[in-house]
Amino acid sequence: MIYAGFLVAGGAVPYRDFFDMNMPGTYLVMLAMGSVFGWDDFGFRAFDLLCLASISVSTFLWMRRFGNLPALAASVAFPLWYLGAGPDMSLQREYIALIPFAAMLVVATLPRTDFKPVLRVFLTGFLTGATILVKPQYFVLCVPPMILLIQETATSAYRRRLDAALLGGMLLPLGATFVYLVCSQSLRPFLNIAVNYWPLYTQMTGEHEPISGFDRFVYLVKSTRDGLMTFYPPVAVVGLVVLCFDHAQRRYASVLGALLVGAAIYPALSGQFWGYHWIPFHYLALCVATLAVREVPIKTWSVGGVAPIVAVIFLLFSLSSISAGWLSWPLKGNGGDDLRKGGVSDAVGRFLRSHMKSGDVVQPLDWTGGAVHGMLMARAPLATRFLYDFHFYHHISSPYIQALRREFMNELAAAKPRFII
Repeated sequence: MIYAGFLVAGGAVPYRDFFDMNMPGTYLVMLAMGSVFGWDDFGFRAFDLLCLASISVSTFLWMRRFGNLPALAASVAFPLWYLGAGPDMSLQREYIALIPFAAMLVVATLPRTDFKPVLRVFLTGFLTGATILVKPQYFVLCVPPMILLIQETATSAYRRRLDAALLGGMLLPLGATFVYLVCSQSLRPFLNIAVNYWPLYTQMTGEHEPISGFDRFVYLVKSTRDGLMTFYPPVAVVGLVVLCFDHAQRRYASVLGALLVGAAIYPALSGQFWGYHWIPFHYLALCVATLAVREVPIKTWSVGGVAPIVAVIFLLFSLSSISAGWLSWPLKGNGGDDLRKGGVSDAVGRFLRSHMKSGDVVQPLDWTGGAVHGMLMARAPLATRFLYDFHFYHHISSPYIQALRREFMNELAAAKPRFII
């Protein structure tokens, strides 16, 4: 995806000039990152930590309504988890979409006196639209806070105006993207991918095998269950229980519960259950878990008010120990072996830099094996419209996939790339 941003920086148009199934917002973020911070590891890490700081600040602001202590704990918990997850989780789309989503939570939960209702609702819609431009499934998570916001601000005289502001804010980034796709002649190829390829991709399992019908339903249920068999749901439930003891804040428990449910089914919406698809659930579960350190009278607890606080402190210490080793994001192991795809990326990058001549183009036959990263390191131009090859190998009886295969072979024969990686 970073390489796709590199192509856009060089004048390429998504979907029209290269085949990829991601949303337009992804390329915009990658383009901005590379243009400002550079197309190397240092720039990626600088941008990554800047994004993490933004999420942390937003988390503190939207959790502050539940008390400064939970807000502080929540703003620390997710960064610790994220750093502990390692480089494989860095700059994933779920993480990038979390930036406008967390900001949307801030605006949607602000005190009524901080913003005029129409402006507040408009900004909520705008940030929701920006989130959708990266990951459309996030819309499920945006619905509960939007409903809460409308309920808190709407009156009979204001309701239509607020609904229009919410819709207008949401359509502004989506409409601007639509205009860009039309003007760049990439709307038709985008719709072609959305209509023809997305349904095929959602049928893929974690082993990249197609599955459909009742078998797919069973797979989704089992994969969701397996993904939730962690300590995150129990600690989140503890936080919700503590919140329910506060009569003034109890009504927010239903919103937080709805957010958790939406995040729990989030991976099933696309049928993909890789680790990064659980980022929204881990984020929200950690935030809700920190509600256990709220100032609740001890007399309301049979065991005392200490148990949930101890649980959250233990959680933070556990996350700290996990993340400590990844704070510097090391690229070499103890034995000196490079960790970037077992050294493939560096080997490809060195080879291309030393052998490419002016006018050479390169074709990767790869997906996440390191070849595309090596091409990025060497600033290698792409030979055909295809960044990777895995979509040629599933649903091979589908006319759409067969058409992609023919298109690729025709372009490859015409381009005659000097290097195929």
